[in-house]
Amino acid sequence: MRLFTAFASACLAWCAVAAPATAKPPLAAFGDLPAVRSPDISADGKHVAYISRVNGIDYLAKYEVETGKNEALIRIPDVKAIGTYWVGSNYIILLASQLTSNNGQTKRYEDTSAFAYNISTKKIVQLLVGTQNLYSFQSGLGRIVGTDPGGQHVYMPAYIERTGSDPTFDLLKVNLETGHGARIPGATGTTSTVNWIMNSKGDVLARTEFSEKRSLYEIRSYDAAGGDRVIYSETTKRPSLGIAGFAERDGALVAFTYENSEFPQMYEISLADGKLSGPMKTREGVELAGAINDENKVVVGVSYSGLYPSYELFDETLNREIKAAIAAIPDAAVSLISGTDDWSKVLLDAEGGVQPPRYMLYDRPARRLSPIARARPEIKPEEVAEVVTVEYKARDGLPIPTLVTWPVGVPADQRKNLPMIVVPHGGPESYDAVGYDWLAQFLANEGYVVLQPNFRGSGGFGAGFARAGYGEWGRKMQDDVTDGAQALMRMGWADPSRTCILGWSYGGYSALAGGALTPALYKCVVAIAGVSDLKTMLGHEKREHGAESRTYAYWSSVIGDPNKDSAAIEAVSPYRLAANFKAPVLLIHGSDDLVVPDRHSELMEQALKSANKPVTYIRVGKDDHNLAAPESRTRALSEIARFLNEHIGK
Repeated sequence: MRLFTAFASACLAWCAVAAPATAKPPLAAFGDLPAVRSPDISADGKHVAYISRVNGIDYLAKYEVETGKNEALIRIPDVKAIGTYWVGSNYIILLASQLTSNNGQTKRYEDTSAFAYNISTKKIVQLLVGTQNLYSFQSGLGRIVGTDPGGQHVYMPAYIERTGSDPTFDLLKVNLETGHGARIPGATGTTSTVNWIMNSKGDVLARTEFSEKRSLYEIRSYDAAGGDRVIYSETTKRPSLGIAGFAERDGALVAFTYENSEFPQMYEISLADGKLSGPMKTREGVELAGAINDENKVVVGVSYSGLYPSYELFDETLNREIKAAIAAIPDAAVSLISGTDDWSKVLLDAEGGVQPPRYMLYDRPARRLSPIARARPEIKPEEVAEVVTVEYKARDGLPIPTLVTWPVGVPADQRKNLPMIVVPHGGPESYDAVGYDWLAQFLANEGYVVLQPNFRGSGGFGAGFARAGYGEWGRKMQDDVTDGAQALMRMGWADPSRTCILGWSYGGYSALAGGALTPALYKCVVAIAGVSDLKTMLGHEKREHGAESRTYAYWSSVIGDPNKDSAAIEAVSPYRLAANFKAPVLLIHGSDDLVVPDRHSELMEQALKSANKPVTYIRVGKDDHNLAAPESRTRALSEIARFLNEHIGK
């Protein structure tokens, strides 16, 4: 993978000029990637690095905090620019990927690489290229687990070939000027190594191991001499402890676990004997989402799940001041992006309110909060649809936390009997939260009220809520979606004769299940990258990951065993229920989808045609599960707009 330096005279997103007024934004305003994405502030607070999108082209760029000057550093070629972050204040790390295969001898995979850009010399190098015995296939080359105190090296795990045996997952010290990596004495992993943990001095503290064949999970601690020993072990298909980083103030590892708790708990693990202490930073009835780490994975706080993001930082003064800054941005979901080494400057993301999504910089000493960039400068405030949170009860009484996005331009007193799009999320163990959802915003700008239910089986609301969806695909999970649509109809907000269902990934399955299992409820069905046959899905996961893998064990527990539960699985597979459909169906799928192969849409199209049901299949060539290319998304939105207008439009 190659990146080439280039100069750009185009005005970047920090200085973008608003588009002229139109009746509604063009499709590209929603289908294109944000004009600013993945910003990160340097350790000294002088610059913000980000990916800028200008006229369909991605650039690595930086913003100078003191002067407000922004600069395009390199033009990024035809690869997927994933993200940026700083190592110290002189190097920007750029992550990028592309779909590839190992000389045609293996399956396709996303090849991720990391590049280091020196802002002083304007030189860019690809990290780990040319490193001896590097085994490149799916080696996780974009992963950095620590930096050295001098800021000239990073530590990266990679698979290293060894004569006569399988590659081992070792830790390498990588020079940011040359990109070359060198082995670290004693930091040799195994074929089962998962992760490495270090401190800010560059010392190796621990590594985690998981053998799917033996169902064995271990945490191994290192001593001053470089030797390692097991401090934690469990026999399991799915490890209960996930290492989040290192608590430097206590000299202990930080881990999350669901064991014996409705909500995830955070514990410290002694490096000496593996003893757990805690739990820490719990909130009654709120799920811990993860740790807030610095560039060396030192844990400085935690984040919480929910319809709005929230945080707790370990430093009490910092915690109080960050909360005050977030509270000063009303009516928006505010996310903590990054901070300087001393947290004197903090980068925030605000979206989901009455303004388009934007990035804010909080200067703690000055107590000043300043807007510094708009993620979507082509969207005007009056084109931002209002998002509200509601809760309804499913038929068995379970409360379902939900988002409703109102159509743009419809006053509150006229929000009655509206055309509605029901949009179940993907995952399914993810969840919809308040923010700028480009798909929901597009639908709202087309004149539809959008319902996004967090049905049982969703993540973010506790282990019990997620487990309540196990074995309930097409059953109680689908009932929750149905109950949400009917609740809005009963309240008079939605028109029963103008309601469609649209979903992506698992949401695509739910959309198809809605058409198959409740055929009278929806007037049209849109499935993007959707699962159509559960046996086909389970077979794919088994081939990709192995019958003994934790991935296959998870899906078998969530969906069902294809041998023991065959009839039950077939009973909720839309592909096998094509004769039930009454509503016309629009299928959209990327040909390079590695998550849900396009075979699912092919099967669904064939089944519907054989049953003489109306179906349109849009196959998007050379794009992935997310339809990452803006032209693919814009095409999909165009087809969706036409399809919805035809069946439930005004």
